[in-house]
Amino acid sequence: MNDKTDELLVAQMKHGDQYAFSQIYEKYRPSVFRTACLISGNTQDGEDITQETFVKVFTHCTELKSDAMFRYWLFKILNRTAWTFINRKKTEVPDENILDKADANCNPLTEELFLKKERQTQVYQAVMQLDYKLRLVVILYYYNELTTKQIAKVTDCYEGTVKSRLFTARKRLRQLLPEETVKNSFFT
Repeated sequence: MNDKTDELLVAQMKHGDQYAFSQIYEKYRPSVFRTACLISGNTQDGEDITQETFVKVFTHCTELKSDAMFRYWLFKILNRTAWTFINRKKTEVPDENILDKADANCNPLTEELFLKKERQTQVYQAVMQLDYKLRLVVILYYYNELTTKQIAKVTDCYEGTVKSRLFTARKRLRQLLPEETVKNSFFT
């Protein structure tokens, strides 16, 4: 699906077309679920956040002013839903295998792949130690490949604030992680 197809589906969804909604759901569910899992720290909460996000998308889609801005609007809803959910469940311990569970692709482990997964786990555990605002920008920037400008739209803050949060998050991650992991990480 391209952006024009998305716009058409969003317009149809706004008129109550459930098939259009199901097409949007199928396209965006994997990235919303992955992001929700990374933010929340476990797959069960990730699933709850994902479901709640899509319920809000369907019930509030008529409030979206520009169909072309759907992706940002979706991530904004996800952000707010996750924030609310996490504040309700602050005492939960993150699931250490969340990256494995969030990725449906299972390949046989070679030594190189094993070391890569080990580094990813270390990075993820460090990311989970960041406060919510820093964690969110890291997840949106590195795991969802949004630009700082796009993240600013999602989080309702200035692009400079997003850049500052990314800088602070990188600095904090360098403090939390072993030097070897930092050298081989995506955020260096």
